[in-house]
Amino acid sequence: MASEVDPDQYTKSGLFTKNYFRDVYPEIDPKKPELSQAGKVAIVTGASRGLGKAIALAFAHAGIKGLVLGARSEKALGETKAAVLAISPSTHVLAVPVDISVEESVEKFYQTISATFETVDTLVNNAGVFTDSFDVISKVSPAKWFRDFEVNVKGTFLVTAGFLKAQERKPSGVPTIINLVTFPGLVPPSLSSYFISKAAVLRFTEHIAAENPQVAVFSISPGVSPTDMTLEMFKPFAKDSPDLTGAVAVYLSATRPAYLVGRYMSVNWDVSELAERKDEIVDSGLLKFVIKQ
Repeated sequence: MASEVDPDQYTKSGLFTKNYFRDVYPEIDPKKPELSQAGKVAIVTGASRGLGKAIALAFAHAGIKGLVLGARSEKALGETKAAVLAISPSTHVLAVPVDISVEESVEKFYQTISATFETVDTLVNNAGVFTDSFDVISKVSPAKWFRDFEVNVKGTFLVTAGFLKAQERKPSGVPTIINLVTFPGLVPPSLSSYFISKAAVLRFTEHIAAENPQVAVFSISPGVSPTDMTLEMFKPFAKDSPDLTGAVAVYLSATRPAYLVGRYMSVNWDVSELAERKDEIVDSGLLKFVIKQ
């Protein structure tokens, strides 16, 4: 029927590759030997649930040596830690409660990490909020509107700055940062705070790349996954497995594709097609947050 909802509507509207996926596929399977994380250490923020937990489990499947789990809930972090160890008993898992929007909390977070791990290779900035600032700009509460910025922008900045400072003290050799964003082309009314804050992270990714040529940094959209952050209006389209985002994070950490550094991709896109178009992406300046002229 014409009135039926197309669950692929948002996925198709933002496609860059001909093929697209809504679950893990062979090229990005974290269990592949080519994507092994053996000997590496990664930080995943917002690791207590949803996408963050799925990302942590993907790194476990890839045999990561050390994994730092950050989130506000110590109890929920413990549950993620147990799930990681069930997959990879040899992984050294450090669960550290942190509020990424508070500078002192982030400083303590890194102090705890440095006391356990000599170096960290990968940072996944997954922690974020979608507050109840659902209203048009003329009516929304300023305090609620800026709460998304406190976590999504300031929090991402604080955690990233801490990671970069740690790299300056003791370089890992393969530093990688993966920032979770959202569809850059969407401008949904009454949701300005979240989407603008995530657009800022897109631009932040480009600045990290410009200032730190030794760091492979990427922005990824997790598509639309069925998590507790999914708004009612997006639930009919929430068909992307959280495991897909986890697998893409492992893929980027393992391969560090130069043609995507400082750029954006959706986890739905076919990584093989992206690789085939790498010259076009670089030469034409594609997948960056720019104004068309």
